[in-house]
Amino acid sequence: MSLPQLVDAWGFELAKVGEEPNRSQTALQHVLLEDIINGRLDHTGPLQDGRKRGLHLEFGGRAYFVEGHEIRTLMASDPSLSLHRILIMKEAVLDFAKRREIPPPSWWTDVSTDAGVTTKGTHSIAASPIPAPTHSAGPRGRRPKKLDQVKEAMREDIRRGQKTPGGLRDMLDIREYTEGS
Repeated sequence: MSLPQLVDAWGFELAKVGEEPNRSQTALQHVLLEDIINGRLDHTGPLQDGRKRGLHLEFGGRAYFVEGHEIRTLMASDPSLSLHRILIMKEAVLDFAKRREIPPPSWWTDVSTDAGVTTKGTHSIAASPIPAPTHSAGPRGRRPKKLDQVKEAMREDIRRGQKTPGGLRDMLDIREYTEGS
């Protein structure tokens, strides 16, 4: 879920009776961004490639794993970076709510394993046991070596200040990243 989507819906839920939802949403966005750029959501998401990944950045129609310090760098180098491109995984949101001692979003309740009952006492298919696969579910084929090299080269150029995310987005051709390989 994108940062603004989460802030709009969850901030409205967190608003106290009589409080303006915009105030709650603004406070929630501030605290979430603070946790994001300080790396508190980096290792709280679903397990991917042996690492927990709580943050992704939408770039060119695809979501890529990022760490908080990279988002801070991108925001500093490109102030027009849209917060709609920052995606937060469900597990990261639930961990954030637990650490901040606030109620989690109503649509993402923590699930108990006791007879398929959620914390709200209603039956949930999500709490039903999922059978373990009978075969190893490893990745198929070779790793995309060239794609990884290009992404790393782009990140390095952003870190060095040679390129901006906006400049990369406007590039029509990526041959300068692939010709040397």
